[in-house]
Amino acid sequence: MNYFYPSDQQALFTNRRQELATLDHYHRSLLNGPVEHVALFGLRRIGKTLLLKEFMRQLSASAPEEKPVFLDFSVICSSPENFTLGFIGSICYWLLEEGKSDPEPFLNPATLGTAVLKAGGDKLYVEIQPILQELQRARPDRQALLRQAFRFPRQAATTLDKKLVLICDEFQEIRTLENYPNSQNVVALLRAELQSQNAVQYILAGSAISVLAGLLSNPDSPLFAQFTRIAVDPFDRESTQELANKLLSEPLEPDYYPLIHSLTGGHPFYITAVARRVSYLLDVVQRLPSPDVIKQAFLVETLSPGGRIYDFCQYVYDLSLQKAKGYGALKSVLQILAQEEGLTATQVARQLHVTSGSASDYLRWLCEVDLVFEKKHAYFFCDPILRFWVSNLLRGITVSLDTEPGDLKELFCRLDQQF
Repeated sequence: MNYFYPSDQQALFTNRRQELATLDHYHRSLLNGPVEHVALFGLRRIGKTLLLKEFMRQLSASAPEEKPVFLDFSVICSSPENFTLGFIGSICYWLLEEGKSDPEPFLNPATLGTAVLKAGGDKLYVEIQPILQELQRARPDRQALLRQAFRFPRQAATTLDKKLVLICDEFQEIRTLENYPNSQNVVALLRAELQSQNAVQYILAGSAISVLAGLLSNPDSPLFAQFTRIAVDPFDRESTQELANKLLSEPLEPDYYPLIHSLTGGHPFYITAVARRVSYLLDVVQRLPSPDVIKQAFLVETLSPGGRIYDFCQYVYDLSLQKAKGYGALKSVLQILAQEEGLTATQVARQLHVTSGSASDYLRWLCEVDLVFEKKHAYFFCDPILRFWVSNLLRGITVSLDTEPGDLKELFCRLDQQF
């Protein structure tokens, strides 16, 4: 799996023992029956994909009769035709190449058949011919394509006498297919196949928590009550220290790691960004280890347009608001909550000078794109680092990558107040 999961990613994988044990527990149902499908939930860049890659590596090493398959729905769900090709092509790739080579030949309709034969998949070649023939038509029957695609894992498992674990990353993107004629019931088609695939287990993952939860928990959804939910949470202090030490040239004093954990909330992406910046400040700028160096690293990464956390927050902010309604009003709501969390819809409405109903709609839309959450009729940011970024961005506060600690004293005070 070195092409798919290179050694540098493997070296950075940290902890997740509980999550791996949980996945292994439910995976045993594929062997003993009945099959239990699972879904991973977690914030963006929390480490879901890396966790799944490690699970696949361990599964491949311990159970050769079982074949893990990785499907990136954010890539293959551009249209029903592309989804069908990507779905069956990825399954053929993983069954035959096991993540050891470039999958591109398996994802091209002109080269898929040749790639399958070249890799020794004569039996699979026969199975994919009806699908390839349908794809070659001027106007393919989308219902037929989707049914054949969802049926293919069962056919492949039977043909090769293997059990399959289908890992569907960013699964919520399947809703994109509903925008095309004759594919509005794509989730129902998947549900029909789930009931008859006793040699195939599905593991779903997604960053759009509210959307994915709706697909799996809404009584009106065809996938209602079909998946066991597993949360992927931020790291605790011990795991924060373990990951940080993999990125630092020299370990810090033990007292410094709780500060890193507090500032990053244990989010692996934020830990990585801060630890790398601390390493730069210590090794290149020749700073001495101190709490201020850690705070400086966090502020530079978060408030500098060249920082990793800044870029990530900008991406989440723009992507989420693009998917929501009322862009301008939503920015105003976020600005209000960035200054003071825990407000009710009525309190937000008062500051916006709109009705409570309008404010409730804005807050509901922000909840749907996972920027805020509601608790006891009050609203809070899902991500405190994003809250800090929004608060400063809307005030026009940024710093440069080379800002000196002496120029950050006021921001140090804000860090202490929020975190």
